[in-house]
Amino acid sequence: MKKYITILLFITSTFSLISQVNKMISDSAYFVLEVDLGKIAKSIPLEEVNKLEFIQSLIRKIDGGSIKTKDLSNIGLDFSSKLIMFNIDREAYSSVSVIVPLKEKQKFIQLFSPEQQKALEKNGSIDKDDLIISITESTCIVSMVKWNSEFYREKTRIFFEENEWNLPDSYFYYNQYDYMDDIYYDAETTEAVEPYEYEEEVYTEEEPVQVESYKDSIDNFYEEEINSEYELEQMELENKFQNIMDSISEIGKLEIVKQHLNFIKQPSNNLYSTDDLYKKVSNQTADAKIYMNPMMNVNLMNGILYYPIRNYMEDEFKEMRQFAYINFNPEGIQLDWKIQVSDNLASVIKEASSKKIDKKLLKYIPDYAQGIALYNINGYGAYKKFKEIYMPKLDASENAEMLLASAIWSTIDEFIDVEAISSVYPPKALVSYAGFKEVELSRVTYAYDEETFEYSEVDTTYLEKIPMLTFALSNERAFLLKKYLKAFQKLNPEKVINNGNYYTILDGPMQLGIPYHIAIKEDIIIVTNDENVVQEHLNGYSKKAFDPKTYKKAKKAKLFYAHMDFSTIAKDVADLGLIYDTEKYARLFNDKTGKVEIEMTSIIKNQAHYKVNINTNENYANGGYFLFELMNAIYLYKK
Repeated sequence: MKKYITILLFITSTFSLISQVNKMISDSAYFVLEVDLGKIAKSIPLEEVNKLEFIQSLIRKIDGGSIKTKDLSNIGLDFSSKLIMFNIDREAYSSVSVIVPLKEKQKFIQLFSPEQQKALEKNGSIDKDDLIISITESTCIVSMVKWNSEFYREKTRIFFEENEWNLPDSYFYYNQYDYMDDIYYDAETTEAVEPYEYEEEVYTEEEPVQVESYKDSIDNFYEEEINSEYELEQMELENKFQNIMDSISEIGKLEIVKQHLNFIKQPSNNLYSTDDLYKKVSNQTADAKIYMNPMMNVNLMNGILYYPIRNYMEDEFKEMRQFAYINFNPEGIQLDWKIQVSDNLASVIKEASSKKIDKKLLKYIPDYAQGIALYNINGYGAYKKFKEIYMPKLDASENAEMLLASAIWSTIDEFIDVEAISSVYPPKALVSYAGFKEVELSRVTYAYDEETFEYSEVDTTYLEKIPMLTFALSNERAFLLKKYLKAFQKLNPEKVINNGNYYTILDGPMQLGIPYHIAIKEDIIIVTNDENVVQEHLNGYSKKAFDPKTYKKAKKAKLFYAHMDFSTIAKDVADLGLIYDTEKYARLFNDKTGKVEIEMTSIIKNQAHYKVNINTNENYANGGYFLFELMNAIYLYKK
């Protein structure tokens, strides 16, 4: 009986600690990352974590370099609980907070300086230089705040207008925005500037030049400036504006910090208690979890809700959430990602994913491809469903803007055949990456002739390793592009070359000097910088050429599918020429390889389900080891 009571008490205390950590998350958070320290410690023991250089560096930063301990398990952390990070984005500020679970509060406090220890013992918090550290019996909350000066500047402007005070002229061209009222600048009344007539003066040795000293010129300049009443008035206005803005900012910041500290003491309105979906996600078992609510990101939503039918979109976005479960396993890392939307938007997404993939696209996966991405959207179906849902809403509105949006939409719909446009530009595309290949490129250089003092163009060729990319697009009216290419070739035969079965554009995108090739095969458009594809494989590759498992999954793709083999990623990055120490880079990253697969698996009710699998190489016992070793390698390379 005692055994069962002990187990029950242990389970109760464990859940109490976990919920205590969760209750420290503000209900204003738009992004939350939870890490289950207990599960992580099972994937990679603390003894192994302690050996990593970036962990030792982190410990030194925490204890101020005094090296009181080199062991994570000896700094008072609770490794049976969760470590949580969350972001807040409001009009006045944005912040990143980390909630650290504590097992031994006093041992953890010893990491701080004596002055900080006294402040924490007395007040329970430290507030300095936009960094707020608070400690409770079971948690330490570290918040880094970034204040929005534009918010307080706008509040100061409103304060000036309410008091009918003049704003300084500098306000109107703040941040290089040169704003002037017509009273100061009028193009019609501005006097023409008289041309300056230069009068050459000849100086001789008998006529010494009088040079005004630098100090005298500066003194004279400021005397003239300060004597201007306008300048004095502007200086007073600027000082007044700045002083009032400083006061408003100081009061606003103190109030926000006060609210934050009060929340730590009494976290009643926390995310765990107010958001049922987050509570459900948080209670699931996983090594780590991600939760996002875009509606709480003020700056993001202000941008999205700017559009004409924003009133309806706001209602739709209220239910939008994203959440993911991350788990380490012997094969690597698995991520289950879910996107929740309103029922209306879910029905639009279902229509968008209703069409089957054009299997002819799959023929253009090279047998040596290292990665592919498949995008398959029923654009016209999604449009019809969107119109079916939202056009009646606009028509029933009493808002003038919404009614006008309906009228414009209906007019466009009458004169433009959306179905025909969807057939011309359907988003059915396959992208393949085939690694780096050495190709001959051309560029123009300029030679200087010392006799004629002129420059002349010189065409040169050179060898360069570039990534090989191939795009295959399914299009019922691909013949239209062929007509345009034929016309462009006649207009500019030096840049567009007709090779019979395909065209070569010598000056590729962004004018990098990389040629690309375009071929049309029935209703398939092929765009590639790998000439071998259009020369030797215009009819495609064998179905057995590429990995059969990947080919099978791509064929069943609903909306999106991607597969990437990172076996040669370290070598490919080095080939770009961006690595300053290739030997060190190779030593640290050559074994940090794997394969990544991303697919949309289903749409259930109002949630779209995506799955991401990262299969790491056999050098690592599981995904946890791989991730920690990767972070350590990044730290060592930057060191």
